[in-house]
Amino acid sequence: MKAINKMFIYMVKQITQEMMMIMLAIAPVLAGIFFRLGIPLLEDKVLIHYGLEGILGPYYEYFSWLLAMLTGMLFAFVGGLVVLGEIDDNVAKYIIVTPVGMRGYLFSRILMPALISGVVTLVCVPIFSLTQIGPVKLIVMTISTMLSGIVTAMLVVAISTNKVEGMAIGKLSGLFGVTFFVPLVISGIIKYVFFLFPMFWIGEWTLSGGYVKLVIALIQFVLWITILFWRFEKKFR
Repeated sequence: MKAINKMFIYMVKQITQEMMMIMLAIAPVLAGIFFRLGIPLLEDKVLIHYGLEGILGPYYEYFSWLLAMLTGMLFAFVGGLVVLGEIDDNVAKYIIVTPVGMRGYLFSRILMPALISGVVTLVCVPIFSLTQIGPVKLIVMTISTMLSGIVTAMLVVAISTNKVEGMAIGKLSGLFGVTFFVPLVISGIIKYVFFLFPMFWIGEWTLSGGYVKLVIALIQFVLWITILFWRFEKKFR
């Protein structure tokens, strides 16, 4: 565990040396400030002026979900970019053959940032939320967006061949979390086109409840992460 902690600290030092990485890490806080201050200001100064008051009110909770998704995905995405950088520099393959191994390497680079994102979500969402979030919903929000971040980072690492590609794929993999909003904007059977995405079922749960949907989402998260882990392993065979 000490070796994994040292690797994580080394990764943090790498992040602090790149402004882009720093901005990705602090972006969720900046987004939270914007949601908390900017959305009410927009409604008060613009929408009410045009007689459109009350339009955003019913959707206040979903700004909290968006903040949680940004936190989970961006923190894990930073870890994924670090992995790609170490692959480019031929460092990763030497770390993996040490006693830390591949699982320890991924724990320090992907899982630890995801766990930190969960803590940040638990702190930031209640502070910046425009509406009260119940404890059950906050826990589901934290765990689901944390797992979504892990999948995003694993997609970036498993599919990309270098850091530049990773940036492009990272933007596309953000669509993984956006499927949460599908049940909100699409009705009828057509929405089930997205049934293979766990965040789709989380979105369904927020609308109509039912813990079966949470179980389906959890199973899908496990399958996604397992498949991506196998693909990542192939890079070092």
